[in-house]
Amino acid sequence: MGQNSEDLERASDSILPSGDEKLGKSSPGDEPPPYLNPSIMEEDYEGKPTEEELKTLRRVPGKLPVVAYAICIVEFCERASYYGVQPLIANYVNRPLPEGGNGYGAPPVGTQQTAGALGLGTVTANAVTQSFSMLAYALPMLFGWLADAKTGRFALICWGVGVFGVAHVLMVAAGAKDLLAAGTAKVPYFLSVYILSVGAAMFKPNVSPLLLDQMTTTVPVVITLDSGERVIQDPESTTERVMLWFYLLINIGGFMGVATSYSEKYVGWWLAFLIPLLLYLPLPLLLWFLYKRLILHPPGGSDLGNVFKILGICFRRGGIARIGRHGFWDLAKPSNIAAAGLSIKTDWNDQFVEDVRRTFQATGIFCFFPIQYINDNGLGSAASFLSTMLTTNGVPNDVINNFNSLSIIAMAPVLNYGLYPLLRRFNIHYGPVARITTGLAMSSLGGAGYAILNSYAYKQSPCGEYGSSNCLDGLGVAPISIWWMAIPFAVGGISELFVNVPAYGIAYSRAPVNMRGLVSALNLFNTAVAYAIGLACSSVVTDPYLTWDFGGPAIAGGVLTVIFYFLFRHIDEEEFALSKNKDYHLKLEGTVSVVGENELNKSTNRPAPIAANEEVMISQKQ
Repeated sequence: MGQNSEDLERASDSILPSGDEKLGKSSPGDEPPPYLNPSIMEEDYEGKPTEEELKTLRRVPGKLPVVAYAICIVEFCERASYYGVQPLIANYVNRPLPEGGNGYGAPPVGTQQTAGALGLGTVTANAVTQSFSMLAYALPMLFGWLADAKTGRFALICWGVGVFGVAHVLMVAAGAKDLLAAGTAKVPYFLSVYILSVGAAMFKPNVSPLLLDQMTTTVPVVITLDSGERVIQDPESTTERVMLWFYLLINIGGFMGVATSYSEKYVGWWLAFLIPLLLYLPLPLLLWFLYKRLILHPPGGSDLGNVFKILGICFRRGGIARIGRHGFWDLAKPSNIAAAGLSIKTDWNDQFVEDVRRTFQATGIFCFFPIQYINDNGLGSAASFLSTMLTTNGVPNDVINNFNSLSIIAMAPVLNYGLYPLLRRFNIHYGPVARITTGLAMSSLGGAGYAILNSYAYKQSPCGEYGSSNCLDGLGVAPISIWWMAIPFAVGGISELFVNVPAYGIAYSRAPVNMRGLVSALNLFNTAVAYAIGLACSSVVTDPYLTWDFGGPAIAGGVLTVIFYFLFRHIDEEEFALSKNKDYHLKLEGTVSVVGENELNKSTNRPAPIAANEEVMISQKQ
């Protein structure tokens, strides 16, 4: 994927606390939201809709508080500063200072050369880009736990913003002409890159749940509009509206990479790094403004440690060979431990172990997602290296990957308001597994498109199979327009829409409601796995292997697509039967399966207040 899906994307911070019996009784004001407790919906409250009104009245979102818009702006500033930097890493590390350039990294005007700085080659550049992203997606699990157990969300966001500021200042210093000329820019640059990844990891898992904490509409209420129409003010619609604003600003922020890419090519690194710093500067002021105006939950504890303890007990007592076999998870249940006469301390109940088991089963689909991510962009930074071999005619080579996000923005309304309603109108069941299969197949086709394009670039480049290795001082490009890369980038972006949204719907509708943080953490882990694979393959993400860096994952993706469908197609049948046989529909679009509770995801363990809004986390592009 590009950089979310960060748009769709969600992956998480932490594991949710399990219940009052372990955490102590909460005060009445700290009870979980009513939509997480169906029994509350059975009670009477003012404005409660009748069954007839639920079926007939139009649903509208509640009014969004001013602080919600301010948090969206905070997210925009952070993502804009992050994505202003992220696309530039490969060129800065890979390419040397262009011959005849201005000394700040920009190539001579009118040439096909690419901006550069350190000249460390493709292998090192791939290792840096992949390790940077791997940390940004692996560390949120730790920082999410820290926010839940120790600091609270807002405090960790503030610390993350402080770390971000240090990183941006160091990065601007790395664009200094004297440091670039002397070859000493690598020290401040590498420090800034990894400090930035830590700051992003502190910020990411906490901002979207903090936003949802500000939503005070938690049950459907009948209201009368100024026009006289009676409607239902719906918490699901309110959540959808605020998250639409949230992800819209994420994507707008993501396009700041266009401005920085043109800056590196025509002005130099100092401006390319200064723009993200300027975008960052409003963040401290915004956080200061928000502090006294936010609804903040104190740290409520986290069961992340208990989940790891349960896994440890299961492995210790059953061994790796028992994974997936009947009774594997029972080994960590307190009743089983007591019956075996063992003196292992447990801070959970049998139901909590069962919740963990159901969550891992519900998220098994995520295991197939690393191959989709790899095919979306190529193995490691292969797509970036391919772009350096093509004719740009003045277009920065690292601007083309924005077609990934652009395709998502363009196609999301087409699917939500065109294709899916049309299929429902003709009573054609296009279930979540069928949609994910479509997305996996599309990403494999995108990977094949990269491979074909790279093969032709090798054939037509004056440098042959070493076209991305700064051959002929960066002038040895193939007579193929870089705009051809927009096709596989767009195909990969559209594939995310078919994969991420239904996948979360399946996981959230089947995993226990107190385990949604674990659902997001497992998806986050699989994103980190994709980056780890790219990092491990750094030695081969270089000439003359780039064609197979695309072709190999494309072939693997095609095979895994078929395997995925036959492993999980039964879910489509189950979801279809459930939607046909109940008065409600278990939709896998929108937020009903996210905020609601159904017969598949019920649990006697309840999330603590701070954990109540962890269902909408970071995506690959957030």
